[in-house]
Amino acid sequence: MTTTTTAAELTLTPLQLPPAPPVVRARAPRSPRRRWPAVVLLVLGAALVVVPVVGGLFTKSASGQQLIDAFAPHLTPDSLGRYDTDLHTLRTGTSALDRVYARDHVAPGRYPGIDAYRSQSEAVQARATTLLDRIRAAEPDYRKVAGIGGFDRLPFLLVTAGLGLAYAGGVLLSGRQRAGGAAALALLASVALAGYPLISSLPEGSRAGHRLQHALAPVMTDATVLREQRDFVLLVHAVGELDTAFRVDSRRGEGGRQLRALVAAWPTISSDLASLVGAIEDNLDNDAALADLDDLGRPLGVSGLIAMPWLLVGAGGVGAVAALSALPRRRKEAR
Repeated sequence: MTTTTTAAELTLTPLQLPPAPPVVRARAPRSPRRRWPAVVLLVLGAALVVVPVVGGLFTKSASGQQLIDAFAPHLTPDSLGRYDTDLHTLRTGTSALDRVYARDHVAPGRYPGIDAYRSQSEAVQARATTLLDRIRAAEPDYRKVAGIGGFDRLPFLLVTAGLGLAYAGGVLLSGRQRAGGAAALALLASVALAGYPLISSLPEGSRAGHRLQHALAPVMTDATVLREQRDFVLLVHAVGELDTAFRVDSRRGEGGRQLRALVAAWPTISSDLASLVGAIEDNLDNDAALADLDDLGRPLGVSGLIAMPWLLVGAGGVGAVAALSALPRRRKEAR
């Protein structure tokens, strides 16, 4: 028997399917964090904090800056020119005194203060000339050191950068979710550390500081101060007699005029000499501190002052490499 199927019976029942979830791209997982950059940053930062404190860099650099500031009034073109004038007046006056003594047959012992000075006048003038020649020769290097603009700030730069690097290293080691910010902080501190010497006059100034310290070392001594003070006392007594008892004998001729010029210039000469010798005496400890700063590199056979800017560049470079290596990275998506 044949069965006939109608069109209504052929209609299919609709299939009810659950809604499909949206297709989203999964976030790529982060790569495992490397520990060595964090360790490098932590160790480097700790070293930058500890070394300036243990090595006395704060005191030594501040003393060096005080030395530079103290000599500023004595190394201006006006001051150096005035020192030359003082020395010329002293030489001229001494020569005139010898001529007047010979002309008037002045008996030895009549003017004991002048006699004492005349017996040592060549040595006195030679010492004054040597001192002023050294001061003048050191002036170009002094200007370069002063141009740094305060190298007593360097320990603060080291410690501040060190704190930033150590903090970043600690955050990275702890595994907190702030790795990107910590690495960026370390990179900023490293760039500041390495960049300062490169954008400033520190390399040239530190080389000049090394030369300056060695150039002034022979006169920055207690012995120099004592000799100059004794010479000053001799001059005070001699000029005192020139201005009083010897005045009658020195009135005549060119010699008399030159002696009167010496007496008239003496207040300026004495002020200049006393001020310069006083600056040397007051800064003996500061000069010793600057020498200690320069000697920090002696175990390595280098000048501490010359090496300092390149140590900053090197430390900053190591910190920058570690900071870049510590930046979070994402894995590539699998296809």
